[in-house]
Amino acid sequence: MTVFDTAPFRARQRGAAALLVVVVLFFILALVTAYAGRNLIFEQRTSVNNQRATQAFEAAESGIDFAVSQLGSGRIDAACQPDASGTLSTFRQRMLAQDAGGVFVASGAQPTLRPTCMLLNAGGTCSCPGPSAGAPVLAEPVGGLAPTFQVRFETSGITQPGVVRVVSRGCSSLGTQCYAASTTGSADAVAEVSVLLGLNSALATPPTAALTVRGALNFNGDAVRISNADPGSRGVTIDAGGALANSGNAVLSSTPGTPAADSVITADPVLGALTAERMFVSFFGMDRTTYRTQPAAIQVTCSGDCDTAVANAIARNPGRVVWVQGPLTIDSNRVFGSPSTPVMLVVQGDLTVSANLQLYGVLYLFDPSGASSWATTAGSTLVQGAVVAEGALSMQGAPAIVFDPGVLATINRTQGSLVRIPGSWRDFAAGS
Repeated sequence: MTVFDTAPFRARQRGAAALLVVVVLFFILALVTAYAGRNLIFEQRTSVNNQRATQAFEAAESGIDFAVSQLGSGRIDAACQPDASGTLSTFRQRMLAQDAGGVFVASGAQPTLRPTCMLLNAGGTCSCPGPSAGAPVLAEPVGGLAPTFQVRFETSGITQPGVVRVVSRGCSSLGTQCYAASTTGSADAVAEVSVLLGLNSALATPPTAALTVRGALNFNGDAVRISNADPGSRGVTIDAGGALANSGNAVLSSTPGTPAADSVITADPVLGALTAERMFVSFFGMDRTTYRTQPAAIQVTCSGDCDTAVANAIARNPGRVVWVQGPLTIDSNRVFGSPSTPVMLVVQGDLTVSANLQLYGVLYLFDPSGASSWATTAGSTLVQGAVVAEGALSMQGAPAIVFDPGVLATINRTQGSLVRIPGSWRDFAAGS
């Protein structure tokens, strides 16, 4: 019988089981790695989608802020930039119209206008087409995402005066959803935000007298002319919280059949009890700091003669409050405002007029000292609307004040800042 030695064979087979186990472990590890990689890719895609959705949403929200800002601005050109020529329309005039009751209506080409902006690294570029310009026109960038928003205004079904809905559509990149003329195709993400805007009137409570003075009133013996033929305001020519002095030469005219003396109210206890700040709030509905810094107000600081600066501010900003950090001297013939576009003019300091001045609107005079001076040294001055003095008032010369309820109603219903109405904000998928 032959006996074979199997030891060398067994030595050659040693380790095969370990190799098999290692191969299996490597296979399992590959599966785990592949699964983990799949989750990582999924998370990356989810993160990118969330980023683009957030970009679209923030772009839409920027559109709301843009609309609110532009609605309180002056004349602009097609690129939404301020117009120095004084001939173009304002953003609000292009996008909105109001009926006699102050209700916003969309008429003509206004419902189809779509102001559009691209947000670039170097800054935004915008297009604000007018009714005759048609669609917005933007220069498309080379490369980059260029988040874009487009706004529109809706008035259908809104009957409350001074209220309008603004809808802003935001895109994470330039695309046809936010800019129809885009050559880049569809945007990666789209979002829409809407909010109701309400008019915060520039003249919340119009005066009921042609001349309203919280303190004493002194005509200095000059022939000031004041008239109020409006039955709705009872034909009051002067309403003063203090005494009326040196008024023998004043020419007063009220409603037919009303004696001039009966159109004057002096020592008015309501006016006399007001502080300067309370009087300001009673007419404008907000404190003076808020009023002066609102979007629909423009400030002019006078150091010496600023006649031209004030005239330019009024001409370039129809419908906006003009706040003059005075004193103000007008030494050139001027016409401020018109019956259809009156001026809310606030003068902080004394007023001196040495030329022909015609003002359609409301002149509000105040001085930190508590007493204002209004001197007409040459030419003729006519204020068609109303005049209010926050403290005592001393008048020299013979200006004319004609109470005009139509002018006051226009300022009350159409001028001021459009602000967000709390609780009206909503966001939704574009097209829903």
